Amino acid sequence: MKLQRGFTLLELMVAMAIFAMLAVAGWQVFDGVNRARERAQRHADNLAVLQYAYLQIQQDMAQIIPYQAPNTQDTGTASSDINGNTNNNAQDNTPEPFMRVDGEHISFVRFADPDPRYQSSTSIQHIEYIFADERLIRRQYTSLEDGRDSVSLDSVLLDGVTAGRWQAYLPELSTKFPSDDVNNSSRDTNIALGQTANTASAEPDAVLLPKGVAINFTYQEIPITWQWALAPQPIPRSSAKAANSSDNNNGSDSNNSNSGSNTDNSSVGNSN
Repeated sequence: MKLQRGFTLLELMVAMAIFAMLAVAGWQVFDGVNRARERAQRHADNLAVLQYAYLQIQQDMAQIIPYQAPNTQDTGTASSDINGNTNNNAQDNTPEPFMRVDGEHISFVRFADPDPRYQSSTSIQHIEYIFADERLIRRQYTSLEDGRDSVSLDSVLLDGVTAGRWQAYLPELSTKFPSDDVNNSSRDTNIALGQTANTASAEPDAVLLPKGVAINFTYQEIPITWQWALAPQPIPRSSAKAANSSDNNNGSDSNNSNSGSNTDNSSVGNSN
């Protein structure tokens, strides 16, 4: 009769230790794969959010229109003092800029295709982007003239945003548009032209739109900078009207001079 021998206690303990080590190694590998998948999914979600916000802002920037709010205030006329110097105490007819940038917010008017789902959908919208409570918020106002006082439809594009700032290229970067420096330089240019010119000349075009817009912010501890180039600004109507009026005045002066010369010739003939 043969004796049946089994595993000893030491052999069982060694086998259990080996299986435990394999189980721990397998769990670590599985946990690492799960963490990598979650991290990749989180990055994909953040990228999708950033891509949606970028495309939304890009669409709004591409649809900016040269909208001018109607000015109901009365415009005065220039007066002259005793010495004959002209005093322009009246309000300036320079058109207002199409965009306003002030560090934490930017506002403009854009053209949008009417929504067929709503009968009252407008094709012109007043849009504003602001940084508030670590969020990038897009506001769409129901009125064009009232601005911030009107009712707005807010949508949060990015959450958890820090150090957000809007900038405008003038062409140098500036956190404010229209900038006081640009207005002062254009005013100085107008004065210089008025002193050197003997005849009335049209004022230089006001800066109605910056060369481009940039936004800087930190999202998920990653600094991000987006930039957009804006379309060239159209010629203001005031300048075009001034040019047309000057051309008409020159034409009328030439006609008057010709008529005057004809009158002189006829008088000379009569005297002969």
